[in-house]
Amino acid sequence: MNTPLAHRPKLDSTTKGIAFLVVGMAIITAWDQWFIWSTKEDYNFGFLVPLFSAYVLWERWDDLKGLLSGEKSLPATRDFRWLNFSAGTIGFIFLLLFIIGGATRAIFGTGVGPTLAIAGGFIGTTLSLTYLSVRGPEKFPPTLGSRWQAVGLMCFPTFVWMISGPFLYLVDNKIKGELLTNVTEIVSGLMRLAGETITVRGNTIVFANQDAVGIADACSGIRSLSACIFVGAFLGAIFLQGGFPGSLIRRILLIVCAGFAAILINIARNAFLAFYALKNGSRSLEHDFWGMEMGSPQFSKLGNVHDFAGNASMVLAFLLLLACVPLINRLGRSTPLPSQSP
Repeated sequence: MNTPLAHRPKLDSTTKGIAFLVVGMAIITAWDQWFIWSTKEDYNFGFLVPLFSAYVLWERWDDLKGLLSGEKSLPATRDFRWLNFSAGTIGFIFLLLFIIGGATRAIFGTGVGPTLAIAGGFIGTTLSLTYLSVRGPEKFPPTLGSRWQAVGLMCFPTFVWMISGPFLYLVDNKIKGELLTNVTEIVSGLMRLAGETITVRGNTIVFANQDAVGIADACSGIRSLSACIFVGAFLGAIFLQGGFPGSLIRRILLIVCAGFAAILINIARNAFLAFYALKNGSRSLEHDFWGMEMGSPQFSKLGNVHDFAGNASMVLAFLLLLACVPLINRLGRSTPLPSQSP
């Protein structure tokens, strides 16, 4: 039986104040990462992060509000005061980290330290406050299960900010060179298997006719890798169903699949461009498929060969991720999927 709207519990003033605090921290986090989104082409997808984070939060709001107001409660083990104290202590530490990061960013400008401190502080503070803000029905204390479910609902809206900014410092700078080298080795190996005579100089493949094509930094695949991980996390948050820990395992698996899809498709894209350059000349990559130069009246709206291959590979990667969603959703299930997530 549904509770009449007039008698449903509402969020108390403390919870509303915490919500305003979290929104303010999200705005500061977006302000810090805006520099990365606007100056690093590999991270242009970051402009979508606030929108996607807000959408997932809106989509989960009914469940989250029910837990925060005490309208909804899960039967589980009793609440533990030492966990509440630990959550409060952790939240204070992360809030302090966020403040230090924000002050450093304002004084010294953007950098790895401020960005990691702001993003990490935002995530830790938000999850800790969510844990503490859960209410029980009427005068009863909240259960441990209710607290953890609320934290789970907030995971994507918070952790996604790690992909859009700190990912650059934590992963990008460490693996881009390695990816570039591996892509060059694999593409050159494929060309040798095809019987072509080539020479590899650094990240440049030199053909027998002394024409050459370079595997540039943009071809390392880091852009498709970071974007696919972001999209995989979003699709997992919206479409993958089931309770804990099944849903968590499926979402991690989808993110792993997103990474593999990005790497494999990037290798295929670079191989296509190398063979195309071998057949038509390296300068043909800057022309459209009909040989028209950029800026000419007949130049194709599809763009030049190089850019078209990059855009097509991204679309293909996203389509593969969409195809993986129903398959991963059925892993470990012996009964039909419920219409809604629990």
